[in-house]
Amino acid sequence: MTGYAVRRGPDPEVGSLERVTLASPEGLEVAFVPGAGMVGTSMALDGVELLARRGGLPAYLATGSTYGIPLLAPWANRVAQPRQEAAGVVWEVVPGAVGVHLDEWGQPIHGLMPGLSWDVEDVVASGDAAVLVASLDFDGRLDRFASFPFEHRLRVEAAVRGRVLRVTTSLTATGSTAVPVAFGWHPWLDFPGVPRAEWDLDLPFTRRAVLGPTSIPTGEVRDDPVPVGPLGGLALDDVYVDLADGTTGTVRGGEHAVAFRYVEGYPVGVAFAPLDQDVVCVEPMTAPTDPFAGRFPLRTAAPGETVTAVFEMTAIRLRG
Repeated sequence: MTGYAVRRGPDPEVGSLERVTLASPEGLEVAFVPGAGMVGTSMALDGVELLARRGGLPAYLATGSTYGIPLLAPWANRVAQPRQEAAGVVWEVVPGAVGVHLDEWGQPIHGLMPGLSWDVEDVVASGDAAVLVASLDFDGRLDRFASFPFEHRLRVEAAVRGRVLRVTTSLTATGSTAVPVAFGWHPWLDFPGVPRAEWDLDLPFTRRAVLGPTSIPTGEVRDDPVPVGPLGGLALDDVYVDLADGTTGTVRGGEHAVAFRYVEGYPVGVAFAPLDQDVVCVEPMTAPTDPFAGRFPLRTAAPGETVTAVFEMTAIRLRG
């Protein structure tokens, strides 16, 4: 390839939905499906897939099982109970309601995005980038609005430059009330052909939120850094707070690595590496788990205000 390119066509798993692929001359290709909650479905460097596919797009749409690079909105991670209160509003996230998916403890998890169709505003390849811009008006016209009754507009710009994917997410409060800001992203990494124990972590997360038995923060925070080095038999499912803008980290596996940069607006990070799956997740979040419970400060967007958060993922070939 001699320049940047954009390809549009049917998704190979769900042909009724369009997949948009952004490609760079440096060999990075990243795909999104705007019609399925703006989920990122692939990130490949020179043809080597770096994202965990898990159940793929069919499972994501059917059960909310995340994979790839899913957007978690209006909240990231889980909430402890149906009743929620924030920004002067009381509402319920009812198990069984449209768009509500539950974790192993019956707690609503990962927001309401699966199945929501986004409007594609722009798809362009220029001399220095391939860019996709899409948006979603979250308001009373949606079948799941009652589970987060705050009118707002989400806008995502995904840009590929060189071997860097830069994702800019904006939330604009479009109604007459303030909107709690609690979205995040959940990149799933996999390094095929490399044993999980040999993957290497370098994540400078230090301020760990103590979690209760159902992975809900207690409000206590401890200085407890993510171990640096080979993953080995380590299991991770931890929430870290007080991340500064510009925080960086890297996950390596064999000949490849993915570097993360929390450019701005993501003070929370989750490190997730279960023992029963060959995956690592490094999740940029605007608020901690169970964000509306009042244990941690919660940002709101005033009517008409836009809040923006940016992260980057860089695909790296270490050898070869």
